[in-house]
Amino acid sequence: MGNFKCNCFERSLKHFFEVYGRFLARNPYSILLISLVVAAILSSGLVFLDFQNSTEELFLPDVSRAQEESQLTEKLFPVDYDFFLPSRTTAVDQRMVWVIITAKDSGNILRGDVMEEMFQIEDVIVKTTATDEDGTVVSYEDVCARWNGLCYTNPVLQWMRMMNQLNMTSPFSLPFPSAQLPTGQTIFFDSFLGGEVEIQDGMAVNAKALSVLFFLRNQPEDKNLWSELWEDAVADTLDRLSSKRLVITYFTSDAVDEAQSKLTSTVLPYLCCTFGILTSFSVASCMMKDWVLSKPWLASSGVLSAGLAIGSAMGLLSFCGVPFNQVVASMPFLVLGIGLDDMFIMLAAWRRTNPFSTVETRMGETFSEAAVSITITTVTDFLAFCVGSITPLLAVRVFCLYTGIAILFDLLYQVTFFGAIMVLTGKREAQNKHCYACREVLPREESPSMWYRIFCSGGWKKTDKENNSAPDKGHVVMTFFKNQYSHFVTQPVFMGFTICGYIVYAAVAVYGCCNLQQGLELSNLVMEGSVTNQFFRQSSEYFIQYGPSISVMVTENVDYSDTYVQVRLQNLVQHFEESRYSKRKEQTEFWLMDYLSFLNRTKVSVENKESFIKVLNESFLEDGNFAKYKADINFEPDGNISSSRFVLATGHLMSTQDQSSMMIDMRERADKNPYGFEVQVFTPNFLVYEQFIIVLPNTLQNLLIALVAMMVVSLIFIPSPFVAILVTLCVLSIEMGVIGFMSHWGVALDAISMINIILCIGFSVDFSAHMCYAFVSQSSSLRPRQKTANALHLLGYPILQSGLSTVIAQLVLFATKSYIFKTFAKVLVLVMVLGMLHGLVILPALLTLLGLACQPRTKTKDPPSSAFPEDSGEQERSML
Repeated sequence: MGNFKCNCFERSLKHFFEVYGRFLARNPYSILLISLVVAAILSSGLVFLDFQNSTEELFLPDVSRAQEESQLTEKLFPVDYDFFLPSRTTAVDQRMVWVIITAKDSGNILRGDVMEEMFQIEDVIVKTTATDEDGTVVSYEDVCARWNGLCYTNPVLQWMRMMNQLNMTSPFSLPFPSAQLPTGQTIFFDSFLGGEVEIQDGMAVNAKALSVLFFLRNQPEDKNLWSELWEDAVADTLDRLSSKRLVITYFTSDAVDEAQSKLTSTVLPYLCCTFGILTSFSVASCMMKDWVLSKPWLASSGVLSAGLAIGSAMGLLSFCGVPFNQVVASMPFLVLGIGLDDMFIMLAAWRRTNPFSTVETRMGETFSEAAVSITITTVTDFLAFCVGSITPLLAVRVFCLYTGIAILFDLLYQVTFFGAIMVLTGKREAQNKHCYACREVLPREESPSMWYRIFCSGGWKKTDKENNSAPDKGHVVMTFFKNQYSHFVTQPVFMGFTICGYIVYAAVAVYGCCNLQQGLELSNLVMEGSVTNQFFRQSSEYFIQYGPSISVMVTENVDYSDTYVQVRLQNLVQHFEESRYSKRKEQTEFWLMDYLSFLNRTKVSVENKESFIKVLNESFLEDGNFAKYKADINFEPDGNISSSRFVLATGHLMSTQDQSSMMIDMRERADKNPYGFEVQVFTPNFLVYEQFIIVLPNTLQNLLIALVAMMVVSLIFIPSPFVAILVTLCVLSIEMGVIGFMSHWGVALDAISMINIILCIGFSVDFSAHMCYAFVSQSSSLRPRQKTANALHLLGYPILQSGLSTVIAQLVLFATKSYIFKTFAKVLVLVMVLGMLHGLVILPALLTLLGLACQPRTKTKDPPSSAFPEDSGEQERSML
């Protein structure tokens, strides 16, 4: 584990940055001006910023089986808004207003005073009007989806009104789960009543919630625009509506999209707050007792440099027409943390140079070390985002594009803008000037008074400069890591505790990985506490047990008059009803089964295929009780049936896992049905469920690709197979911990957390690669504990600063009311905490143990850390 010969690329890169650092020291003002002009030009593209808020486009897969099923269903069974039934709708963007009503006292809604107020609320909604640009008044009658010439109405309220008109003694109870009208038509009530429904003598007498839906027209385009206007008018009406007894939550078809637009604008104050907090943290961490060596303005410039990178990336991509979205709004918080990580590495490298060398020499040495380090981290982070850009979710791809470009700009401004400010700071130090007043001051040893020593003194004595011998004025935290912390962390007792603690950590992480929930729910895309968010919560609380209606389509031409075919089709229906997600057999609607019962009841004789089709068209489908089946049968020009479907009711969907499992189960039953039919299944919900099943395989795929890319980059920049293997194991360990602990923290595996899991590979490399390389690249004559002490002296404080700065950048997001922003904060905090744990605790202990195991047995004991040779500084300066 000694020095390496195969490092030609690393040496070339170091030489390039050394030459550039010297050039920068000679031309700081020119580089500073150019960088600011470039930033201003690029940032001007923000005027073209285009916000994208379409939930369907952002969070649903670009290409999926559900989309193919949707296109086929829409082609075979398009929605007829004059002949509309909710169970037959296949429109993905179905316009509607969905209202959930509960009692304020959380009691029964099937009681007189509550139901009367429900009737009033329904009347208020139905009487709401809107006005278009031409001044046309739009009413509910103009835009409602109709059945038999009337607007579709809630069957529960319809039944209650009918019972009132008939003066029934108990008008506010209803048959459960269904009732049969005198016409023979069956109405199902169960999916409209929420919570635990109390049944007495076959009648529902107690329920906790009522679902009321107002379905609107999507077509033609002018009707769609009217429907949108009417939706907005109803939303305004319900916002102003007050009720004594009822709690009203509602959802409109544009609610989630509109909520995303509003939520993104709310993050701006948090971003400003983060800039202020990080600037304060950076300044505080760069202050010392010495007023010359303190660097408050340089610290502020590091934050500004990251801000320039954010503005340039957003401006450039906006100018190129790349839309902005809610997920990308989290990008500045991430880039700020990364930018400060790079700044701290640059400062640590500057502190290790000879303070009496010229600024040009010091900048060459600083860039030779630090620029290579931040280039490694930038490349690994950028590659991680490149991998994320292959995900079939637009929101993830756009986020990765914005963040990847911002990280490249961060590197650019670190070596130009920030580098130029570092040159000016170095010249101020060389002239022994105060960091704030910029006036030459006396060193602490020559202070004329106590107050002068406290508020003004700093720098080096003239005799120190003449003798080229400086007393140790290194940062106190760096000294602590070398002399105290390294001695503690490499003790046998502590290393034993570290091993035991790691075993517990791994066990808890693995348990969390095994219990990880999957899928992004729509409620997590809107602001917490908003009406839409409350609606989704009430829907989950009261109606989660009700699943969507599934259209099971026989897409081939078969002879439905054939008795053998009829038996096979009935078996096919039973095949689907045997699913654990099938709700009730009596709620399955299949025209063929009702048609055969109709023929048996009416004693109509059907002798051949022609008579079968004739009676079907002229008698059965013209009967009011069976007219709904017109939407389920497609006839060819010659009268034969080209395709048909039956509708299956589903339930028992208590989680996103159940929803995705139900979709997979239904598809498998369609694909592998033993009856030889070409069958397809679809419900618009499948488009949402699709993202539940792609997240895990895509995450694993992206992790594998990113891990391989990271190993390649590590071998190129740090040509050591040992380091590559050790870094890979550390990355896997951190990833395991992040995924496992985010499960314990209530974070599901979805499009948002997937981004963080991918990008944490880059951060994991930052924490582990440099520590490993700093250890193994030292002289083989040094003892393991001395190597660990030197590595911690070099990297302990930068790792601590980097981790804390990124954590601080995320803490503000916990105060937001957005699941997306909070998820970013949670996962990144986990990455930083676990990364620091590995970089500062686990790796030093592990490297020491490995070093001791490989070391030849001698009787000489290691000296204490504080006794390490003072001339090891030259060795330290050549490590990175």
